[in-house]
Amino acid sequence: MSFRSFGLGQEAKILKANEYATVFKGGKFAKGKYWQIVAKPINAYTPRLGLAISKKVHRLAVDRNRYKRIARETFRVQKQQLEHWDFVVMARRSKSVKNAILSAELLDLMKKVTQD
Repeated sequence: MSFRSFGLGQEAKILKANEYATVFKGGKFAKGKYWQIVAKPINAYTPRLGLAISKKVHRLAVDRNRYKRIARETFRVQKQQLEHWDFVVMARRSKSVKNAILSAELLDLMKKVTQD
């Protein structure tokens, strides 16, 4: 019996501070009502995601974790269309809204940044 995980593997995550710095330094920036993202083209085939969900923006851990879950799932589902890019996703201060709206806006921002 084999077990297949649908989560993001280590190769799909930005983990180190210098990797975040590289994306912030030379990346394209996009801002929406609920998210802001920075994306940078890379030579690797596999896209990567970094999350920077601030405690200053969302005080409660449950809110921060919700934004992280939505960002990871949106990225995982659309990973094939986002190849050759590194993304750093940040949440903006906002009222509570449905998950589908958050996911749709994040996807729109990702597509906008990669097509410019």
